[in-house]
Amino acid sequence: MKPIGIIGGSGFYELLENPKMFVHNNRYGRSSEIFHGKLNGREVYFLPRHGAEHEIIVPRINYRANIWAFKELGVERILATNCVGTSNPNIKPGDLVIPSDFFDWTRRFPRSLYDDTVEAYHVDMTPAYCPDLRDLLISAANKVKPGQVHDKAVIFVNEGLRFETPFELKVFRQLGADLIGMTTLPEAIFAREAALCYAHICVPTNWCLGEQIEADDFPRLLKQGIEDFKEVLNIVVPQVPDNRDCPCSHALDHAILKKEN
Repeated sequence: MKPIGIIGGSGFYELLENPKMFVHNNRYGRSSEIFHGKLNGREVYFLPRHGAEHEIIVPRINYRANIWAFKELGVERILATNCVGTSNPNIKPGDLVIPSDFFDWTRRFPRSLYDDTVEAYHVDMTPAYCPDLRDLLISAANKVKPGQVHDKAVIFVNEGLRFETPFELKVFRQLGADLIGMTTLPEAIFAREAALCYAHICVPTNWCLGEQIEADDFPRLLKQGIEDFKEVLNIVVPQVPDNRDCPCSHALDHAILKKEN
């Protein structure tokens, strides 16, 4: 069976059986460290965005090299995890959220896998995430945390490293933001440009409503979120089929446009 790609943060290394770490150099440069191993008998490549020691800050992540590494390693489906803030009072810290759409508020460059190629691919981002992977994540999340799962949510992705100002938060909420994060873009876009499936699951660890969480709550929420992610992934990974016929797999079928010389 084809390997599954997992992208996440720290604390996941013990998820895999006998993981071996390596770095993948490709046309876009050096990837973050990648751990190769098995999860419930399925071959998996796990990539922590921030590096093995969490030394790569958000704006310095080489998203293109990370996604292209998966493509060259034979990965066609990517499951990602994110810790985020919640700007929806109905989505509470500690809940599990499978976003259904996103808004790109970043200013990161390059903005495309094809930014410096002769050919340009204008990919369709409808739907924003792979519907097949979303269904699997939603089903598994409801088994892990019944009553605390949200399957319709828009995530606004901001540049980081700072958090938002009060006015920015007000604008984001007025525009319909349910979650605010820093790392799922341009990751999801590059995956679609490579015709790879991508969906992610989030755990809010703080409020974006002008409310502060207790100092002791953040590490507790983070630790519990990681454990919830592991349970979900343990359920989902063995269920991911090899064959696919989703919009992601056809993303480049009619997307090519030759650039003028």
